[in-house]
Amino acid sequence: MTTTLVAYGAIVAACVFLAVLAATFTLSLFADIVFSGWMMVSVQIARWFVLWVGVYVIHNVLPIAIAHGRTRREFLAAATGFSAVFAVAMSVLAWLGFLVEDSVYDVMGWRNHPHGSLLAYTLMFAVWCGVGMFVTAAFDRWGYGGALTLPVGLALVAVPGITMPGTDDLPVFRDAPELLGEGWHVVSVFAWMITMALTWAVARAMPVRTRT
Repeated sequence: MTTTLVAYGAIVAACVFLAVLAATFTLSLFADIVFSGWMMVSVQIARWFVLWVGVYVIHNVLPIAIAHGRTRREFLAAATGFSAVFAVAMSVLAWLGFLVEDSVYDVMGWRNHPHGSLLAYTLMFAVWCGVGMFVTAAFDRWGYGGALTLPVGLALVAVPGITMPGTDDLPVFRDAPELLGEGWHVVSVFAWMITMALTWAVARAMPVRTRT
């Protein structure tokens, strides 16, 4: 599962990066480039892709794993590790994109914006993946009642985005990370741990429709 989804994420990231670069060159014919197109994509769009991967893992992969003899405990342990590994892989891909984009911007004389650190991206992707798993498990277990978990999910995904350039999730709380300094990353780690604990709590009693 991990190898396949990481490879799929790499292919998607490469295709999107080339599209962003092409769009940037096209835009440069009509206006000055004063922002990073890859930053907008790697924050605003990539996190939704990572959330979708979390949805896929619980809704599609979990039933298949159980049908092939794995227990929920075994699968959820693997899914927890996967969320961390996938977040790291997507963060590395995002930063590789920045390295290439920064080089292109320097050559072309375009102005760029600062972007989040590798750790910040990793924590953001980990939390979004975990929330995707948690909310999906809730909908699969309780049907429309799973909608009651959406406010919890929204609160959790907002945590790592507070310090991430390009998110603008909660501008009224921009001073909080300054007070905590690098400690805000610890808050994001706890947010991820909460998402996985909630996923375990809900998915362990989730009815499974066998898929083959």
